[in-house]
Amino acid sequence: MVNKLKIITGLTVITLLYACAPVYFPNKVNAPMINKAGDFNIEATMGVTGFDVQTAYSPIEKLGVMVNFSTYDGSDHFHSFFEGGLGYYEPLGSKGLFEIYGGYGYGNSKTTTEGIFGTTNKGNYSRYFLQPSIGLITLADEESGVTGSSYFAPRFCYVDFGSENRGYFAEPVVGTRIGWRRIQANLQMGFSVPASELRIDHAPFIFNFGLSYVFKR
Repeated sequence: MVNKLKIITGLTVITLLYACAPVYFPNKVNAPMINKAGDFNIEATMGVTGFDVQTAYSPIEKLGVMVNFSTYDGSDHFHSFFEGGLGYYEPLGSKGLFEIYGGYGYGNSKTTTEGIFGTTNKGNYSRYFLQPSIGLITLADEESGVTGSSYFAPRFCYVDFGSENRGYFAEPVVGTRIGWRRIQANLQMGFSVPASELRIDHAPFIFNFGLSYVFKR
């Protein structure tokens, strides 16, 4: 009898997981780590939530502007998301940096699962975010030209699909960039965790890797 209950419980959990159709897929966190007026970054990455293009620019000292785009088009899932934000950065000593960005994004998503309990979730959504981060910038070695940065960035979001499908998420990530003065490889990983009770199925992981083009004044 106990073994039968274990089998039934296991099958129920598997069924529920299989029936789940995430509709909110968090994009890569854009932590640009720019620290001078005139600095510019553009990144292209692939990850568990699709393809991301992210840019950041500092038009004047201590002010940053970012524009981000994320998309994925597969047989069982599609999403498209666009956002922009403004931020402030402050150097910490010779290598450290603190920055904080906030902004707004808009997207749409659709996910379909097959099987007996197959379902479809879809909708348009708005997202507001606040994102502090702290990092370390390693200046280029004069001989090899190798440079890079690493950071911790906890992003806090309010996601709104309308009606009762809205709520808060905490999305902490760690990331690193390493390469030469202009071209760098980058890697980021973290989590998307609901910070309130909500009815939004979501992808729980953030993982991206790709290339960055970095222009320093």
